[in-house]
Amino acid sequence: MKAVIMAGGQGTRLRPLTSDQPKPMIPIANLPCMEHIVGLLKRHGFTDIAVTLQFMPEEIRDYFGDGSDWGVNIGYSVEDAPAGTAGSVKMAEKQLGLEGERLLIISGDALTDADLTRLLRFHEEKGSEATMVLKSVENPLDFGIVILEEDGRVSRFLEKPAWGQVFSDTVNTGIYLLEPSVMDEIPEEGEYDFSKELFPKLLEAGRPMYGYVTEDYWEDIGTLEQFASAQRDVLDGKVRDVRPPGTRLRENIFVGRRAQVADEKLEGPVVIGENTRIDPAATIGPYCVIADNVVVSAGASVERSVIADGTYIGDGAELKDTLVGRNSYVQARARILERSALGDDVIVGEGATIAPEVKVYPHKTIEAGANVTHSLIYETMGLRTVFKGGVVTGKFNVNLTPEFVTRLASSFGTTLDPGAVVTLGRDASRSAQVAKRAMTAALLGTGINIRDLRAAHAGVVRHDVLSGRSSAGVHVRAGADPDDVEILFFSSDATPMTEGDQRDVEKAFVREEYRRAYGEDIGELIYPGRVVEQFVERLERVVDRDKTAGATIVVDFYGGVAGLVASRVFSRLGIGAVVMEGFTNANVVGSGPGVDLEESIERVARIVPTVGAVFGAVVGPEAEQVRFVDDEGRLVPSDVMLACLIRTTRPRRSVFPINLSSGYRKLAEEGGGTVEISRTGIGNVAIKAAEARADLASLADGRYIFPSFLPAPDCFMTLARALEAFRAEPLSAVRQNFDDSFGNVVRERLECPWTAKGRVMRGLAERFGGDPDAILTEGVRLNADGGWVLMLPDPDNPVFYVYAEPGDGADPRALAGEYVELVRSLIEDGPAEPS
Repeated sequence: MKAVIMAGGQGTRLRPLTSDQPKPMIPIANLPCMEHIVGLLKRHGFTDIAVTLQFMPEEIRDYFGDGSDWGVNIGYSVEDAPAGTAGSVKMAEKQLGLEGERLLIISGDALTDADLTRLLRFHEEKGSEATMVLKSVENPLDFGIVILEEDGRVSRFLEKPAWGQVFSDTVNTGIYLLEPSVMDEIPEEGEYDFSKELFPKLLEAGRPMYGYVTEDYWEDIGTLEQFASAQRDVLDGKVRDVRPPGTRLRENIFVGRRAQVADEKLEGPVVIGENTRIDPAATIGPYCVIADNVVVSAGASVERSVIADGTYIGDGAELKDTLVGRNSYVQARARILERSALGDDVIVGEGATIAPEVKVYPHKTIEAGANVTHSLIYETMGLRTVFKGGVVTGKFNVNLTPEFVTRLASSFGTTLDPGAVVTLGRDASRSAQVAKRAMTAALLGTGINIRDLRAAHAGVVRHDVLSGRSSAGVHVRAGADPDDVEILFFSSDATPMTEGDQRDVEKAFVREEYRRAYGEDIGELIYPGRVVEQFVERLERVVDRDKTAGATIVVDFYGGVAGLVASRVFSRLGIGAVVMEGFTNANVVGSGPGVDLEESIERVARIVPTVGAVFGAVVGPEAEQVRFVDDEGRLVPSDVMLACLIRTTRPRRSVFPINLSSGYRKLAEEGGGTVEISRTGIGNVAIKAAEARADLASLADGRYIFPSFLPAPDCFMTLARALEAFRAEPLSAVRQNFDDSFGNVVRERLECPWTAKGRVMRGLAERFGGDPDAILTEGVRLNADGGWVLMLPDPDNPVFYVYAEPGDGADPRALAGEYVELVRSLIEDGPAEPS
């Protein structure tokens, strides 16, 4: 006797979970539904199994193979055209040589622990030709209902009745035991169905057809509600012999291999998959099924939810009674509420809310801060841009995968001339190493030659490009969150890639129009020598060594790869540096920050006065941001530090972004210098600083640009300039000229849908475009109350900002409030006048 698993269904009512996978493959307690059925058949002695396939057949065939991993023998029959339930079994009978066999027919997309041995005994005792397994259910509308005579013989049958036709709550489960004589009634060609055609024909002919009513568990996984219900039933132990995979830690808690989870905090029933990482500060409530390779970040809360493979749940996200598909990315503070469902590869933006009952189909992107109240089915909104703020960034192996990096690098290489040279470098993180290798292969494949600097901070990569050896550069590094990866692109002058070049890359990326090199045209991989030495030599040429030699500073490199260069830099400049962290081993991939930032600052602050250092500094892992501690061991806020540098160095020409306090301009002008205003963002500031040949540029965030060395922030140049500035006049004395913060700028954040941004900007331009003092370089900046107001759209998020800085003594929030209301009214399409 053979078994036939019917596994051709598309599961349209289960979408979006079944949009990209066949219905039998949807997981129940982290195993495909059909795998539970294979296990049931094996337990009852059915080891020869035929599987009928139609929708996405390769997914099932690739997963189960020949069945040997389950101790069974599996063959497959694939329908090229719909043949109906009975027709598909007839096709399998013919293709797989099942003629003359008694067949057990069972669905691959329903969960059951039916006693098939008792079914066989009942069938034989009754002398039945066709026996169907029946089950009493609360809502029979979606099933074929059956009425039996006292001896179990079928007397009446109706497929999927209306409520007025419900004359029984006993329904057909789709499990049948059929004799060869019944199979002979099915035509070999055409579409033919068990319930609609075969069984009514047998009933009319008076053939012996019986119903076996079972009290065993059976749940049709036909809807999202039934899918969620089946998960809970397995967790509650209601399904006999169905056990979630993993180690059973307590009565109803199952954890897979290599999972990182504080199991003592888990409240069952719950299932955690293999290689899953759950932050100790996350909350996992009862009735959660979390699949393999899932990350749940700090502060996230997951309750009564099913999370599929490869999904990333960001910091502070909230998921309640929801279903999330494979490889999705729920960003920080997003909320996914009751009975909602996400398909595969969905990105839910930061702070977005998915309302109850909403379905989001695969490959959709929800904007940050959006409130989605209707299902997103056909209207796809893709990523707006690949670059964000001039940088490509994302969660590694979530939305920034090796495949994504390969496409990105192929697009980048296509925009360059064949045979061009690109310098590549990375930090010490594992994710950066993987991403860089993917990028290397793709660039070589487009005919680009590569100067591979291996582990090197971004300043070394920029210097190699600036020296004329390359026409472009790329640096790959971990982000502020260790799960993030950042990819920085540099132009031939070592400035950040221009927006025009970014758009060219994005066009190639979207169109997937890549240049391919063959034979001798494939790029060459070069490992250059003396790159670090040349970086240090250039630094020495632009620094006044007389002001640095013999001085002592305390530096914590916070685990970044810049520590690889530190000893040579300080030795060449004659600096006696006490390096707390920084000799990161480039050969040990994954070495990185191991100390909390605040702890690093406190540690440096304790040591500075002890060793008589000019100052102390904590350098960020990216080797750009520097936080300073003065000679008395007190932290100097970054905005105050910029003011100290301007006052002491007296730059002839400075560049600051349009949203920075006007106090910096006044300070620079008092020192005899001039100031040019740039657009916001470190990339725009760096490009403007290079064009203007500025002496100093900054965002007042701890990143300082000295274009005489590099047109970008670099920690070593920052340390050298600070040492030149504060060797003679102590930093502690200079900072006394300023308060604990500098300037009087406030910022108000307004949610603004992408579709409203154009309307808002148009309204502001119409309102203020005639003002001769208005600056329309980026957003709209106005002079007001002796100060200024800036209304600025965020380029990467559905957000509008209002910045304000009034004249001396005025309340900045009062000034900002007037224009906040104006912008809000434009967002709501009803302009109002500021008083």
